[in-house]
Amino acid sequence: MERSGNTFWLTVCFLLVAGLSNAFPQEKQPKETPLDSIRHQIKTSYLQSKMDNWPSLIDQLERQPGSDDFNFIFTLCQAQYGYIGYLLSEKKKKEAKQRIEKTMTILDQAIIQYPDSAKLYTLKAALIGYQIGLKPWKAPWLGPQSQENIELAKKLDPKEPSVWFEEGNSYFFRPTIFGGSRETAIRNYEKAWKLINAEPDAKKNWFYYYVGAWLSNAYLEENRKKEANNLLKELLTEAPDFKWVSEELLPRSK
Repeated sequence: MERSGNTFWLTVCFLLVAGLSNAFPQEKQPKETPLDSIRHQIKTSYLQSKMDNWPSLIDQLERQPGSDDFNFIFTLCQAQYGYIGYLLSEKKKKEAKQRIEKTMTILDQAIIQYPDSAKLYTLKAALIGYQIGLKPWKAPWLGPQSQENIELAKKLDPKEPSVWFEEGNSYFFRPTIFGGSRETAIRNYEKAWKLINAEPDAKKNWFYYYVGAWLSNAYLEENRKKEANNLLKELLTEAPDFKWVSEELLPRSK
């Protein structure tokens, strides 16, 4: 009798659990969109230093239906921005110039369509910065244009991380005689890092890791190795395959 009684109560518990499961069905995870897939591949390629993958991913973005949507436009222009930076680091100035011109055209059209986007003005400021890198003698004319776009972006959204990151870049790469300051750059990078960490989906985007790595690099340039080391370890905890960090930056922090 005792065994049959136990069986009865076990059956009752099972039915209760099953009933509750049906009453509160598990939330379905949203399906990955084509844009999500491309973003993931861009991030993975960046972390693994496989930048040769980026042109085909950028081409995919350009061919996607609905590519006039803001998210597509921004993802495309941000990817171009990242790849242009890579081209300049590899001294591939001709292709960099072509991509700057192409992306600037897209940005100018997008700003007409989305005039309140701080992200777009920030990217425009960054591209102007690249133009200065290609032709430094134009800095007296282009520099104020870049800063004007940064200031406009800050007014539109002072909590946009990329705004502060690009302002950090403007101080980091500018010669001291023209107001450059790595200390000021670091303060801007730190603000960008704090703001981007407050965004719930930031770690899905390559730019999150880019900001963290550049802040680490700036720490290293100022011999702030402990701060750099702590941040680099944090980045590797989140992305163990981050090659720039593991192979170049982390060894410099020891």
